[in-house]
Amino acid sequence: MMTSATDTYKRLEKIGSGTYGVVYKAKHKTTGEVVALKRIRLEGDDEGVPSTAIREVSTLMELKHQNIVRWV
Repeated sequence: MMTSATDTYKRLEKIGSGTYGVVYKAKHKTTGEVVALKRIRLEGDDEGVPSTAIREVSTLMELKHQNIVRWV
């Protein structure tokens, strides 16, 4: 069974927002690790999800660096 970020992390505060999502300061519920958690909104209008949103998600999934991002 797949767990969601909301099951694993507690959102502490909103630290930013953009066209496709909101970034929160969050804390891992078990380890206490503090992270930046980006919640991406994928609700599309009548034309579906914009290609730029899909491109952003694809880019985030490909990044491999301990200080940048991890897809959860």
